[in-house]
Amino acid sequence: MAYLYLGITLFFFSSMEVISKPLMGSVDPFFLTWFRFFVGGLFLLLFVRKRLSLRSVLLLATVGSMNSIVSMTLLQLSIKYGNASTAATLVSTNPLFVSLLVFIAGEKLAKRKFFGTLLGLMGIIVFAYGKIVGDTFIGIFFGVSAALSFALYSLIMKRFIVKYGALVSTAYSSFFSSILYGMLLAITGKLSFPELSFTGWLGVLYLGIGVTGVAYLTFFKAMESLGVSAASRVFYLKPIVSTLFAVAFLSEQLGVIKIIGTAIVIFSLFL
Repeated sequence: MAYLYLGITLFFFSSMEVISKPLMGSVDPFFLTWFRFFVGGLFLLLFVRKRLSLRSVLLLATVGSMNSIVSMTLLQLSIKYGNASTAATLVSTNPLFVSLLVFIAGEKLAKRKFFGTLLGLMGIIVFAYGKIVGDTFIGIFFGVSAALSFALYSLIMKRFIVKYGALVSTAYSSFFSSILYGMLLAITGKLSFPELSFTGWLGVLYLGIGVTGVAYLTFFKAMESLGVSAASRVFYLKPIVSTLFAVAFLSEQLGVIKIIGTAIVIFSLFL
């Protein structure tokens, strides 16, 4: 069952960019990100039985904002201004930035991990150089920024996950940070529901319930049996599956240099 849960997680996570890319012509990326975490966080809270203090909720909402308001909005902007496969590959490099941030903070890295980090950063440069039709430097910048900010979020979130558990921490941080996000959008006059077709709303709900709700739930279920390290390898497969989805459903092209850059990044993640 653990591997079935992991397969469901991989499917949803890898389809996020492909589903949201066609919506970018009619849905504001800020609204879409807010809606994802509001609906997804609400879904996750249905499976949480633990109640937290107001102080803990506020702390998780603040930390969660680094993910929902900053990182995932940057990812959505990367999708808007570039190819879906490019955004998916770049955001999946966040483990490299975790290692880099830990190294900058003064902690020593094992030689293998240090080499993997350097190799991965080189792969990102090659990947960016090999941009094809649909890719833009601003889209690549947003994608790298999404990975970096998500890495920082992951490091800060660790202490809460140890204290409350992954599901509880993610559910509270996702939903209550979306409340803050909604207030921010309302104040700036950007909280307006788009006019979409039935199919369009299905896509939006899929991103909220499926990608931000079901996928996180199945990921944590898999983590309970396989452990954090083994379950997290699903993120290493995301660039491959997302690229296949983008080629099949969005008719995105693949350049030789971009393929080489992707291969270098994926290889570095396994080191």
